[in-house]
Amino acid sequence: MPRKSKKEIISSLEVKWNVGIYCRLSSDDGDNAESDSIKNQRELITYYLKNEHDLKIVDYYVDDGYSGTSFNRPGFKRMFSDVVNGRINTVIVKDLSRFGRNYIEVGNYLEYNFPLYNVRFIAINDNIDSFKDPKSINNVVVPFKNIMNDEYARDISNKVRSVLLTKSKNGEFVGGTTPYGYKKDPKDIHHLIIDEDEAKNVRLIYKMALNGDGILKICKYLNNNHILCRKEIQRRNKYQIDLESTTVESKYKWSKTTVSNILTNETYIGNLVYNRTGTISYKNHRQVSKPKEEWIIVKNTHEGIVNITDFEKVRSLIDERKCDRKKPSQPSIFGWKIKCADCGHAMCRMEDFRGKRACSNFYCRSYKTQSDVCSPHKIRTVDLYSTVLDMIILQIKMVLSLEKTIEKVKSNSASSNYEQEYLGKVNKLNNEIDKLKKLKKVSYEDWKFEKISREDFLNYSKDYDERIEIYNKEIKALENVYLENVKNLKKDDYWIEHFRRNKKVKELTKDIIDELIECIYVHEGGNISIKFKYQDEYEKAMEFVKEMEESKNGKMESCCLCEAF
Repeated sequence: MPRKSKKEIISSLEVKWNVGIYCRLSSDDGDNAESDSIKNQRELITYYLKNEHDLKIVDYYVDDGYSGTSFNRPGFKRMFSDVVNGRINTVIVKDLSRFGRNYIEVGNYLEYNFPLYNVRFIAINDNIDSFKDPKSINNVVVPFKNIMNDEYARDISNKVRSVLLTKSKNGEFVGGTTPYGYKKDPKDIHHLIIDEDEAKNVRLIYKMALNGDGILKICKYLNNNHILCRKEIQRRNKYQIDLESTTVESKYKWSKTTVSNILTNETYIGNLVYNRTGTISYKNHRQVSKPKEEWIIVKNTHEGIVNITDFEKVRSLIDERKCDRKKPSQPSIFGWKIKCADCGHAMCRMEDFRGKRACSNFYCRSYKTQSDVCSPHKIRTVDLYSTVLDMIILQIKMVLSLEKTIEKVKSNSASSNYEQEYLGKVNKLNNEIDKLKKLKKVSYEDWKFEKISREDFLNYSKDYDERIEIYNKEIKALENVYLENVKNLKKDDYWIEHFRRNKKVKELTKDIIDELIECIYVHEGGNISIKFKYQDEYEKAMEFVKEMEESKNGKMESCCLCEAF
């Protein structure tokens, strides 16, 4: 293998920071949208990096069309995952507003999460560099900038809502996606016209409902007869899949919610209905239903697909069924985390209060809308609740037991010996390097005093330099191993704390489930399995404990190169 030159070795050592470039843009940026475009952000950051030779670009992370008030963005989540996994250790943004507009969350990342993973943060236009100028990240100006960015998002949100409300009251369509059966008028994007390809399916749905068919039966008919919903058509068009093909499995199906919305939405008789749902706040974008008194209904804004008489008949039939089979009084605390273990689709909760019944069960949604696709996977809500609670309690005990083991290993003399052994090996290597430098100096003096030839001096010098380079690499390797273990120790509280604060759990809540559980899988027959959050961290902690236990027997990687010379 050819030897690297000194220049190549120095160059490789200069690459110290692995950079993730983060760019974000959303409609909330208003007049700044052009200057803050993804392209301009990239160009500014790339120009900045031209003079920063110790910064190496690893990846770009882009969130185009995502609000800065929430950190639930795909690009950001991928970036932070790479931070946790050690792929990048530097994050660069154009300015703080591109990073986020929620001052509490921004502060949490800058002051806790990034320091926890030894991440360097750079915001170019705000003159922030946590490595070159550590004080810049804790400067009193930073929180004020974050508050101003947050306030800007709130102000823009209010202005946008006000404009949309005014347009709605004037009978203009202001939604992003048109209701199924309609499309935007090419001459006026705020006016709806009928899409005949979809409208025929709307009429079919109403015809079946008037004949007494329930919503689930309509769903099964549409899916079993390969009538594609809009989302599936869009998917097939995107990937150039034949729309008429019945051999291609549909990823998106007709659901009970979709059919129910079609049968109860006044859009289909020519009226526009707004403000049926809204977000909790400009920071929390979760959709919530609004009371009917707050709805905005503007009549006769476009051509209807069904007549008013049929619409009212269908509404009466739906109301009659509601008296027999009530909807759950409260949303399920499990949310969308319950999935069928076989087909992977979400489970739906159904409650039956007909007569003296009081049943609450979960069923596979695919089975309910497509009986030939899956099996019921029925499980009683009360059984699901008690089993999940028991499994959470068991998982918490396991994690806390692991925490005690980690603490024991950390306080064990073998653990402290690990650090001493690391320092001892490094000192030994440094001593060898010092000896080689002295020998090189002696050989130089011998050459100057003509005790050895110039050729001998060059050969000795070359040999000493090569051995010094090898020892430096060995020191670097030992340092990487040591720092990785220190990093694992620092990360313990990051995930264990989530389990620790729930150690006295006695009843399930949505917050506990959201905090600890990734997904709940229901198997046919009623058995369940749970995928908990922080599984990777748990397994890494187990590996760390194992490695530290092995170090008791002196199994830390030895410095074989040192012994060789």
